[in-house]
Amino acid sequence: MILFYLGSAWLLGIYLASLFQVPTVIIWLAAMIPAAVVILWWREHPTRLASACCFVLLLGAARFNASTPRFNAHSLAHYNDTGWTTIKGIVVAEPDVRDRRTNLRVDARQVRVDDQWQDVEGTVLVQAPRYPAYNYGDELEIAGLLETPPVFEDFSYRDYLANRGVYSILRHPQITLLAQNQGNPIYAALFAFKEQALSTVGAMLPEPEASTLAGILLGVGHGLPKELEEAFSITGTTHVLVISGSNIAILAGILTAIGHRLVGRQKATPFVLAGIMAYTILVGADAAVVRAAIMGGLYVLALHYGRQSHALTSLVVAATLMTLFDPRTLWDVGFQLSFAATLGLILLVPPIREGLEIWIRKWLSETNVRQALNVLNDALVVTLAAQLTTTPVILYTFGRLSLVSLLTNFLILPAQPGVMVWGGMATLLGLVWLPLGQVVSWVAWLLLTYTVRVVEITAQIPFAAIDIHRPNLIVIWLYYGLLGWLAWKGGWLEPLGLVEASSSS
Repeated sequence: MILFYLGSAWLLGIYLASLFQVPTVIIWLAAMIPAAVVILWWREHPTRLASACCFVLLLGAARFNASTPRFNAHSLAHYNDTGWTTIKGIVVAEPDVRDRRTNLRVDARQVRVDDQWQDVEGTVLVQAPRYPAYNYGDELEIAGLLETPPVFEDFSYRDYLANRGVYSILRHPQITLLAQNQGNPIYAALFAFKEQALSTVGAMLPEPEASTLAGILLGVGHGLPKELEEAFSITGTTHVLVISGSNIAILAGILTAIGHRLVGRQKATPFVLAGIMAYTILVGADAAVVRAAIMGGLYVLALHYGRQSHALTSLVVAATLMTLFDPRTLWDVGFQLSFAATLGLILLVPPIREGLEIWIRKWLSETNVRQALNVLNDALVVTLAAQLTTTPVILYTFGRLSLVSLLTNFLILPAQPGVMVWGGMATLLGLVWLPLGQVVSWVAWLLLTYTVRVVEITAQIPFAAIDIHRPNLIVIWLYYGLLGWLAWKGGWLEPLGLVEASSSS
């Protein structure tokens, strides 16, 4: 459990550094104290662990400070809001195609200043027309209004983009294509495969089932009709349309079975890890997907080396690795929801299942208890556990409380593994021979239609969702503090080894 404590200290250090602006030199000077304590009191385990956590906390704070952008003449953002600007750069992400425009994420290489090209660094979000279409790896010359992202009354688009490393936007661009295929060839091949897969899904299934499968399978959620997208939001089931840990778990199981047959049990692990990495890139590699992929990879490695994967430690390690690369991942809403949902599954599923079993035993015979638990366990228990930890994040971020979320999730979650498996099989077969994929897609269509109809029906229930004022951040932390206290006092942490670890310290 040492990794859990150190990882938690790292994350806390990043968060505290965002609240208190302490110069980096002071942080490094302060870090010398716990470092010295670790060395001088090495044999005393409690002192060593506490000091190591303090040292790592300060390292996390220093890492956050180092990630704070400092704009100079060689930074693209230095030229924001200076009028008409011309830049050269390369499209470094899959184009985000919307109804009326395409968002291009471009890494700028040069900017024109006084009729001379000057080297710069920085990423700009270019809001381009849908046509002509541009692709990953295209080198472009772009002229337009380079601006700092705006801050609205109820939403900071500037912070949203900053957490993704983007500090400039360019509207109304005039674009000239300079070259193609300037990106990573592996990424280019994966994105080309994704386009073929999307076309295959569209050819096999009608709408809105096709767009729903595209979201569940490939992480493409912008093709849904506005009414259905709103229905998923009202019912608190938007998470179904994004890639999550369940997708990675199913994929890992399939790849493991294939790997055992193709290369043998001992050599299957690199095959599985490579497949998880490729799928992560394929679906966009956002924070939630990366978190799930790292946890899935750690689990696969644990099985390979014959060690039990500790879920809570894996979660913290995944978050630590992601924030080591980019500390601002901590403020990505997708990451927060994914982290909170996984934490809920780890901490709350066992006590909720135990409480549900005690309640059911009061009403049913022993034979029927097991049958009832099998029906309720995955759908009701998992949904309730995830909602208890994600609801504060949803309320603080979106200001909406879904009153039918538990019911809708209970009804549709059992169908989602089937959607993933049958939809994935149909897509792969359809890429080889469309008629064969069409036949298999009928099963996926039934499950998708069921999912869509349940969402639409429950969204129409009166007062299905209510808009509320965003709660104060202090209230959010008090809620999580109370949940943590209950987990500690209720003994929920004992099966995870935290209580034993702390007592032995």
